[in-house]
Amino acid sequence: MAPDSDVHTLGTRVWVKDEVESWKKGDVLKLDGENLVITIDGGKQIICKAEDAPIQNPDTRGGVEDMTRLPYLHEPGVLWNLRSRYLFDDIYTYTGTILIAVNPFANLQHLYGPHMMDQYRGADLGELSPHVYAIADSAYRQMRKEKKGQSILVSGESGAGKTETSKLLMKYLAYMGGYSESGDQKKGSGRSVEEQVLESNPLLEAFGNAKTVRNDNSSRFGKYVEINFSSKGVISGAAIRTYLLERSRVVSVNNPERNYHIFYQVCDGASSEEKSRWQLSAAKEYHYLNQSTCFTLPGVDNAKEFRATVYAMSAVGIPGQDQEAVFRVVSAILSLGNIAFGPGQDEESSVVLPGPPSEYARITAELLGVDKGGLVKALTTRTRQTPDGPIVSPLDAKAALENRDSLAKILYSKMFDWLVARINNAIGEDKKCAASIGVLDIYGFESFAVNDFEQLCINLANEKLQQHFNQHVFKMEQAEYEREKIDWSYIKFVDNQDVLDLLEGKMGILDLLDEQCRFPTSTPSDLANKLFTSGICKDSKRFSKPKRSVTAFSIDHYAGDVTYETTNFLDKNKDFVVAEHQNLLTSSSLPFVKALFYDPENDAGVDAKSGKGLKAFKFNSVGSQFKKQLAELMAQLHTMEPHYIRCIKPNTLNQPGNFENKNVLHQLRCGGVLEAVRISCAGFPSKRPFADFVDHFWTLAPTLIHSDLDDREISRKILDKAGFTGYQVGETKVFLRAGQMALLDKQRTDNLNAAATIMQKYARGFLARRCFAAARRSVLLLQAAVRGFFVRMEFKRARELRGALTIQRYWRGYKARSDYKKAYRLVLQIQSMWRGRTARHRFEHMRRLHAVVVIQTAFRVWKARRRFQRQREAAILMQCMFRSKDAKRELRRLRAEAREGTKLLEDKKALEAKVVELLGTLETVQNQRNELRQQLKDEKVSNQDLDRRLKELEASNALLLAEAAKASVEELVAERTSREQFEKESADLTVQLRDLTERAGKEKAESDRKLDSAKDYIARMQNERSDIDKRFHAMKDDLLTRLQNACSQRDEARAQVLELQAEMEKVKEQLTVKERQLMVASASAAAAALTPAAAAAASHAAPVANGSPAAGLDPSLLTPLVQKGAGYARALSEGIMLGFGGAAATPPAGIRTGEDIGRSPALGAPGGPETEAERKMRELQAKQAQMLQDKRKAEEERLLAALSGNLGFHRGRPLAAIIIFRCCLQWRAFQADRTSLFDRIIGVIGSQIEKQQDDNAFLSYWLTNTVTLLHLLQKNIKPASGSQSGKRPVGAATAARGVFGTLFGTRSPNAPAHNEASIHGGAAGGFKPVEAKYPALLFKQQLDAFVQKIFPMMRDNVKKQITPMLANCIMTPKGTTRARSGSADQQSAQIAISKSWGEILGVMESLLGILREANVPKPLVQALFKQLFSFVNVNLFNQLLLRRECCSFSNGEHVRTGLAQVEQWIQATGAEYVGESWEELRFIRQAVQFLVIGNKQKRTLDEITSDLCPVLSVQQLYRISTMYWDDRYNTETVSSEVLSRMKQQMTDVNSTGSHSFLLDDDATLPFAASDVLSTLDDKDLNMGVPIPEALREGDYAFLEKELKISQAA
Repeated sequence: MAPDSDVHTLGTRVWVKDEVESWKKGDVLKLDGENLVITIDGGKQIICKAEDAPIQNPDTRGGVEDMTRLPYLHEPGVLWNLRSRYLFDDIYTYTGTILIAVNPFANLQHLYGPHMMDQYRGADLGELSPHVYAIADSAYRQMRKEKKGQSILVSGESGAGKTETSKLLMKYLAYMGGYSESGDQKKGSGRSVEEQVLESNPLLEAFGNAKTVRNDNSSRFGKYVEINFSSKGVISGAAIRTYLLERSRVVSVNNPERNYHIFYQVCDGASSEEKSRWQLSAAKEYHYLNQSTCFTLPGVDNAKEFRATVYAMSAVGIPGQDQEAVFRVVSAILSLGNIAFGPGQDEESSVVLPGPPSEYARITAELLGVDKGGLVKALTTRTRQTPDGPIVSPLDAKAALENRDSLAKILYSKMFDWLVARINNAIGEDKKCAASIGVLDIYGFESFAVNDFEQLCINLANEKLQQHFNQHVFKMEQAEYEREKIDWSYIKFVDNQDVLDLLEGKMGILDLLDEQCRFPTSTPSDLANKLFTSGICKDSKRFSKPKRSVTAFSIDHYAGDVTYETTNFLDKNKDFVVAEHQNLLTSSSLPFVKALFYDPENDAGVDAKSGKGLKAFKFNSVGSQFKKQLAELMAQLHTMEPHYIRCIKPNTLNQPGNFENKNVLHQLRCGGVLEAVRISCAGFPSKRPFADFVDHFWTLAPTLIHSDLDDREISRKILDKAGFTGYQVGETKVFLRAGQMALLDKQRTDNLNAAATIMQKYARGFLARRCFAAARRSVLLLQAAVRGFFVRMEFKRARELRGALTIQRYWRGYKARSDYKKAYRLVLQIQSMWRGRTARHRFEHMRRLHAVVVIQTAFRVWKARRRFQRQREAAILMQCMFRSKDAKRELRRLRAEAREGTKLLEDKKALEAKVVELLGTLETVQNQRNELRQQLKDEKVSNQDLDRRLKELEASNALLLAEAAKASVEELVAERTSREQFEKESADLTVQLRDLTERAGKEKAESDRKLDSAKDYIARMQNERSDIDKRFHAMKDDLLTRLQNACSQRDEARAQVLELQAEMEKVKEQLTVKERQLMVASASAAAAALTPAAAAAASHAAPVANGSPAAGLDPSLLTPLVQKGAGYARALSEGIMLGFGGAAATPPAGIRTGEDIGRSPALGAPGGPETEAERKMRELQAKQAQMLQDKRKAEEERLLAALSGNLGFHRGRPLAAIIIFRCCLQWRAFQADRTSLFDRIIGVIGSQIEKQQDDNAFLSYWLTNTVTLLHLLQKNIKPASGSQSGKRPVGAATAARGVFGTLFGTRSPNAPAHNEASIHGGAAGGFKPVEAKYPALLFKQQLDAFVQKIFPMMRDNVKKQITPMLANCIMTPKGTTRARSGSADQQSAQIAISKSWGEILGVMESLLGILREANVPKPLVQALFKQLFSFVNVNLFNQLLLRRECCSFSNGEHVRTGLAQVEQWIQATGAEYVGESWEELRFIRQAVQFLVIGNKQKRTLDEITSDLCPVLSVQQLYRISTMYWDDRYNTETVSSEVLSRMKQQMTDVNSTGSHSFLLDDDATLPFAASDVLSTLDDKDLNMGVPIPEALREGDYAFLEKELKISQAA
């Protein structure tokens, strides 16, 4: 290995030590043997040795995320990297698998929350930017994978952020393990385990945290939280263990620190009632609190914190009674501290001082539930057990105070332990868990001016953890070496076992301390002498004795020397319960206090073996307990896989943005980070991937770059050419020994300098030649300029002479033209004035003439209008009276017809005649059916007569109006013809006109009065007419409805009669009974044409024999036929009932009622048996009904079987949707109150979708079918109205609305009211919307749910396909930035770039083809592509912000190239299918534009936010700016001023906007029903469709018929 001076050269950038900043940057100015002359900031020169000037790493603004990637891994490199990242708010940094967290002392909410948890979930460690979530996720996934426990060790000094980091870890673990795979929470006390674990934090902080000099919320105890997980990765339990609570803080507080938070919370937060109950005073009045002047913390409300503590106690399951007891004990401790003592009767005794101390003694005793005298005695005396009996010795005032403080400490300690135990009991530890994760939040290494016993224990724990840490780091190094298959057998491991032996070994410091504590009279000097004379201490190189103190000793820890003062060691190590205190508190009247001091082993107060009384106290040292707990903790940690987080406090002022190098460096030493660096340096500190190594050092062997060798061989040859030995070449990296990287850099620098010298030589020669040529060109140019000057002067004189002549000529011409123009303007002005005067005179004459004509016209018009208005008013009055009278007459006639049923009586008489004809033979039945057809036509004609009469009435009204208008016109013509005669006779009639005028005035007054009364009457008549019109139209609509229903039922009956003709021919010979029996048989045969609902109703009635005579027929059996039967059956039934001569409700004598029929087995005459014909007819009817039911069931089965396959499309329309709709319409399923058809269809569709949920082609087919079917239902059915709608469940009227919610709403009041009709029933004008019952409406909702289900399934399928491809799209392939133009690697990298984006576009193109083939509506296609490109935008943008290697210049060009391909594809596809998808990529487009833009240093913030990246937030711009690095041209990011302004804006909007800089993937449905339905039309939906092969065997001929839609309102 070459000496250190060989790695330096002129201009090398190095680090030099500094007393203030620890390290400073400098440049090598001169090499002086083994020394270096270095210039530092400000031009100052210093001389230092080469080994004291480590080389700087390449300047990367913002640092590196993993410090193991630093070329030079040393102390200043680590420090400066942390500083660089901290100034850009990158507070997390990796050192291998170790996370270093620097406390920002600011609220960086954008780094935390569910959005960040989603990003880090499942990501490999190092894949994204360093984060505490990454460590937690790595531990969780490793636990799930290996089924082995994991531990996360969080350490750091007070104020470094350990507690907050532990909270974040537990929140993430709760986030990952809070719910089972089915989404069910763990059942228990009503709160999940993870909630109770998280909510225990504020409770432990209140009782275990306090303000120190360095931290306002410092944990004064160690905490280990073990979270148990089940085999499914769900949190199943947890346990909390605490270590070394700082009990001395309860009784002694240094200024300006504070006691534990709970004391201040109780004093300030308790209500007046609680303060009275607990006898509390202000915090300033308590001795244990007023030792410091700090009672409140900035930004912290003690009262609010108290309520949070009470809530936390309730959350973890502590009942109110126990909460009351806890706060009583807290108040008792405060009052206990105010008990003061004075000298007693003798010098060695003491008493409680009178006044306030005595009162506080009473309060304390009352709060603890003990006697005041017993409390005072326990504090002022000490009982010692001797063989002769107990001896009570008084205590002096000082000893009493110590005894008081001892009671306060042990009382608080036991209460704290009780709280921890209750929390564990409430949470519940799962002993049978599959694995667990432990989070250790423990104090860091401490070294103060005066170090006490607590510091010794804390540093012992850190030594143990450091040994564990060193072993882990060495293990990780070893694992990497083995993974890379290199030789590492000669690497030595640095261990600190000697320090641990010194502290906790046999007869070590802790054992000697315990031994010395057993002597009551021991002093700190005795302890120090014991240590100084101990063999293990004297022989240890780590132990030393300070020169200026006799009670102190020093230990050389891994983080440096620490001097401990033994003054308080003996007192603080004693952890015993004084017998008086034990006896006093176990006799308390409060169960809580009694339970705190209950000792089950010594409950009787007598030794179980000797039978003697207990000693005054039971000795138990704090050191031995802590050593035991530490051993148990380390034993548990050794069984787990460790993960380390080192928390760093950047400054002592707790200010954001302030990084104190010296303070941080000290913490790096204490945290073991530099120790890990030393371990790494012992092996191969420089590890570079082959690609990076070749990219950096290719200049050492430039010829190899263009060879066909791979990077591994090129790296080996570069090292061989450099003459190195001892390096190792692994599978993916080059491993260099310490110093080899510096030598390589020096050779690289020398090569670059030599190349620069050659380039300078040629450049200088070129510049000299260019300067000579320029001088020669200048001389020639000067000569030519002088000669040209004289020629130009001569030419100028000649041009001036010629110009003077030209000016004179032009001036004379101008003068002549000016005179001429002036005279011409004067002439024109005179002419204009004369012509204007003449025109104005002419215009005035015309205006007067026109005014005369207008006056005459107005008078004549007024006169004619007055005459016309009078005539029109009279005509209108007559018309209104006539129409009103006619409307009343029509209303009375319609009411009479509706009330008396005149029309029905006529029909009944006609039907009677037909019934008489049916008494003959079945041929007569056929004739009557024809007559019924004719009768229906007559009814239609009668309805047409009604329409004709209405039209005639309207025509008569129009005729009256026309006649009145014609009369008015004739009068006007006559007036016009007689106007001249009136003018002639005007002189004669002047006198008559005056008389007429007076008479007209009187008549006008009378006519005005009559006119007003007529207007009122007309208004009343018009109102009555409007009401009559409304009722008339309503009755008309009702008649039309009945007519249409009759037509539809006639068609059904006709079809059924045709089917039954064959059967009727067979039984024709048996019909030999009387005419009445034939009539009944005919009616019964027609009853088979009932609808399924009427048949089901009839099936529940009593059996009916079809051969009984009419005299024995019950009319109640015919009532359902009349009400619900088809047209033919209803006509026959009405005819039979007419034979009774009245309504069916009152049958004539001799006719039995329904009750009689129910009691009789036959329908014949009373007591008559059922004839053979009747029985056969009944059996025939049953067979016919069963045949119809079986046929319908078979048709449904064929339909469902056909739906299981792909029925395809017809003219771009989905056959499945059309067939389902036509079948449901044909089978009248929409009007059925109960049917299973819809549920079976939904079941078939749902099962098909579940089977093929990963096939987008299949999903597209059903998406088109469901949307089309919804469109058909929307257009052609409506909710049922009237009495039938009341049969729906209550919830049907308020059905939940989905994405197609408008499909289920009721129609608007302006929508036309349609009536139901059967399919293809065009006799009444075509098919009209059907009134659907509740099952049909529910069918709509289920179809809507399928749309909401299928669309996300298709979207998620595509997301699964393109997600692996996006990883290659955001990262530049290795080797693309290397300067190897034309090489195969570069070509393959470019191919990889195109391939990655090409695969994604291939998926999009394939999807588009599938959607086109399935005829998916275009709004759905646009919405799908919009969400997919939004997913691409979110994924790429978030990866860009979370991975620093993505924020490079070359990576920006790589992504921009891919986005250009996407833009070309979108433009080629067209907005018809992809819509505004290009806009969904705006975030990644602008981010990439920012990466590749030039001159970032010159860009202002306004320019960036307004022009370059208007959609990006300040948080996002700041993140990109701080993570940017130029791997091609080494340009810088934006200026420091811009970064400062960004940071300021982030601070200003911190409380208003979202804190996250990541984008969220929107999973909602991005389309509305109106958008989809507006693109769907009825073209080809109502045409006949071909019958599929699967349905050809059934009766599906109606599918080939066109569905005619009625346009009538």
